[in-house]
Amino acid sequence: MCASRKPNSPSASSFMRSNERKSKGNREVYLVAVGDSGTQTRWTEYAWAVASVGAATAVSMGLENMLPLGNLSLIFLTSVLWVATRTGIRPALFTAVLSFLTYNYFFTEPRLTFHMADTDELLTVVLFLVIAVTGGNLAGSLRDKVQLLRASNELIDAHLRFTRRLASAPDIRSVRSEAAEALYAQLEIPIIIVQRSPDNGDLEVVNRGGAAQPLNEAAYSAIERAMQNIQSSGAFSDTLNSLPWRFEPIEADGEVYAVLGLWVDDMTPEYYRGLAISVYVHQLGLAWFRTQLAANLSASRVAEETERLRSALLSSISHDLRTPLASMIGSASTLKSMSSRLSEEDRESLLDSVLGEGERLDRYIRNLLDMTKLGHGTLKIERDWIALTDMLSSALRRTRNLMAKVRVERNVADDLPLLFVHPALIEQALVNVLENAAKFAPDASTLSIRAQKVADELLIAISDEGPGIPEDQRDQVFDMFFTGGEGDRGPHGSGLGLAICHGMVAAHGGRIRALPGPNNRGATIEIALPLIESPEQENNPESSE
Repeated sequence: MCASRKPNSPSASSFMRSNERKSKGNREVYLVAVGDSGTQTRWTEYAWAVASVGAATAVSMGLENMLPLGNLSLIFLTSVLWVATRTGIRPALFTAVLSFLTYNYFFTEPRLTFHMADTDELLTVVLFLVIAVTGGNLAGSLRDKVQLLRASNELIDAHLRFTRRLASAPDIRSVRSEAAEALYAQLEIPIIIVQRSPDNGDLEVVNRGGAAQPLNEAAYSAIERAMQNIQSSGAFSDTLNSLPWRFEPIEADGEVYAVLGLWVDDMTPEYYRGLAISVYVHQLGLAWFRTQLAANLSASRVAEETERLRSALLSSISHDLRTPLASMIGSASTLKSMSSRLSEEDRESLLDSVLGEGERLDRYIRNLLDMTKLGHGTLKIERDWIALTDMLSSALRRTRNLMAKVRVERNVADDLPLLFVHPALIEQALVNVLENAAKFAPDASTLSIRAQKVADELLIAISDEGPGIPEDQRDQVFDMFFTGGEGDRGPHGSGLGLAICHGMVAAHGGRIRALPGPNNRGATIEIALPLIESPEQENNPESSE
């Protein structure tokens, strides 16, 4: 065998070959045990056979005067079994016949001839020959089966290692790279993967393993045929078999993705069959199919999510920009055209309406800007020590108009530890949660604010007595533009407030979640912020931006 291979590469090449069959359009790959290829003359095995018979002869001559003649045959039988376990069936049979002739020539009367005068000795020698041939055949057969099993296990292990490497590849580029590297490491022959260029459709080598070998026009023709016919081409095939390349189509479910090329110059067909390349190709095709399917699904999900966000943004802009603008225009027009006929109370009401809708519009634009900063990672975290009560009091002042219709109940201890956060961002998160709660809280209901230290976190819970959030929507309420039943998630909200809260809290290493309200009435938004004793405890505080 002229092709090189690693010492730990599968020794099953002389015992195993791969076969393929088509069943309902799908390729089934399986291994079939075969005998020795017979391509190498094992002179050393027969030399061992002659040496073992010579050793048995010498030992028997030394023990001839101490043992009966029949017992000497056991020494020759031992040599037969020894050769059978070291070599194989044919050398063992050769040893049995040579032992029979040697035993007859040197130890039966008349000696130094093959003639036997004694009938008992003739029976002994014949029985010896039968036992030696039978024992040698059984021992040699057992040895071949053990070697076949060992070689099969090595080949299966090689295929498993190859499959594991492909399974860890996240995309098609990685699958190609892993396959080329793994096959070259296993077979130690040059490997190429050829694929059509997505730009012009020309064949191009996209991955290599080992030294580059030439590809001539005939080789490219063989690659084309392998792709078109979904059949092997090149060496050891019916198509352009004079090439030093063997080309295997990489396909799955009837679709050809690429072609695997193997440089098999100086390799024999028997050795190539023993490598079971079709198993590697089959696994490569499945890995390719898997990653391509995953990529297609990912692209489909991205397109679907993009369309959903686009529709939600257009809907939000059309409602949350147009509605306050229409209200402001209407109020301003009324003031301009009917100012002299309006009472002072009516003018104040119209001005309050313009102011309120302007503030609503400002909040919406601010939310959009904050969401953009969060999405692009440009929201800077400038931390400082601050008390929760200070941020909470400021947030309540900013939302006092919305809070006018509810009764606010605070249960916040004054001795809570200080927070090392960006005060403006956490205050804005609290404002968003409070606005959201107030929007869907019934008039004259209770809106409770609780805060407590739990382990190394500060938990802030804001609860209302509204309709609550369905369990299957409690994670979705933090998605951009998600709208549910009421409040910020309803027809009068943008679906940005809680999404911004989630981003701001996460930027501080905290977490936020939606829970049922007290006694399963209403909803609770719980914010957990980490507590630290000194700024040095915060490892790279902006890493989560």
